[in-house]
Amino acid sequence: MVYQTCMTNRPRLCILTALSIPALFITGSAAAQTTDVLLIPDSGPIAGRVWALSPIDGSVITNSFIPGDTRLTQPIQIIDSGRGTLLVTDEVAKSVFEYSARGNYLATIASGLEGSYGICLRDGNAYVTSGFSAGVGGKIYRIALDGSAPVVFSDWMGIGDPRGIVPYGAGFLVGNSIDDDLEVVGSTGSVNPVPFYNSDGIISINFPQQIVDIGNGNLMVAGFSAPWGVYFFDSGAFVYAAYRAPEVYLSPRGTRMLENGEILYTGGTRIDRFSTKTYANTNIVNQAGASFRWVTRYTPPTPCPADVNGDRDVNANDLATILSGWGTTDASADINGDGTVSALDLAILLGNWGPC
Repeated sequence: MVYQTCMTNRPRLCILTALSIPALFITGSAAAQTTDVLLIPDSGPIAGRVWALSPIDGSVITNSFIPGDTRLTQPIQIIDSGRGTLLVTDEVAKSVFEYSARGNYLATIASGLEGSYGICLRDGNAYVTSGFSAGVGGKIYRIALDGSAPVVFSDWMGIGDPRGIVPYGAGFLVGNSIDDDLEVVGSTGSVNPVPFYNSDGIISINFPQQIVDIGNGNLMVAGFSAPWGVYFFDSGAFVYAAYRAPEVYLSPRGTRMLENGEILYTGGTRIDRFSTKTYANTNIVNQAGASFRWVTRYTPPTPCPADVNGDRDVNANDLATILSGWGTTDASADINGDGTVSALDLAILLGNWGPC
């Protein structure tokens, strides 16, 4: 797509001509066959549920991919753990939880953090940003997925509070909710005194939240506070596109490109999308009391029917579920779906014993 230079009739940053958002998404008949979903935490009054939307057009698949439970209080981001499960950060619970690909709770990976906000994976570890924008400095924790205690990887005392985080170079690129900059964090956790992008927070991005790597060194970032919008940066930190009001109807927390070429964004009670061609905004969800957060594209793993609890390992836990449901119609234990938990289900389980 080609942008006009400095459209005076729309309140956006000047945009150079002939610059385009990379075409990284499937189109045509292949798109219709995708099994991927977009996962979006909702930290509204129905605590802890996670919605699933279509990556093609943002239409709702389910509002309870993870149903509301007592663990999740204010979930912010959900990502693929890299081992067939999902990791969820929770700002108020100050924890990182692990759920199965079916949305079942498995374990608490970390707890007792100051907060738990953005998360990404690198070299088999999770890196989690923590802080409440109090201006006193947050932290980035390195969390092994084996249950060992979190380690402070980067202390932001006197620097600000980290929010969105993505791998960048040998380290990370992190949004600073205090000075609105996009900071460079090295492989040892040190924050570079020269940011990737130095924002004035007035006409530039203000309160960066989710950061999305869209390939080729390009990023899209949700700016939550006025002038709120969705901003696109190239590898040299040049803002090559910025969409604000009226294209972006409300303060965005999370954002993602859709396969139909439109941009999806979340904020408050709404999930919307808008066209970069017509500038039309389309509301997808407006759920009273909801509080939608960040958006993650997720490819569910290959089904493993004998894995009753969804932890990608057919083991004694699954056997216990079968035995406790023996002779009943418990669907969670009825592996072959014939309506009864029986020896047939047990045979399938034993024949698939071990990791999926």
